Amino acid sequence: MIMNKKQITLHENLPIIEVTNPMLIDTLLSNKRTAHLILKRLDKQVAIVAPGKFETLLLQLKKLGHLPKVM
Repeated sequence: MIMNKKQITLHENLPIIEVTNPMLIDTLLSNKRTAHLILKRLDKQVAIVAPGKFETLLLQLKKLGHLPKVM
């Protein structure tokens, strides 16, 4: 079987946001100021942060009253 090279993409050092309440990602994606900070949603509680936007997302979360744990 021949695989198409475009079927597999490996990303290194890509920031991910994981939330306990899926509504937070819904809120971020529906807000014009934060939607561009999320590259792709992986499931209800996990999304990939857009490259180079980690610090901006962190700041926005703090402005929204969240205290994210950074690992």
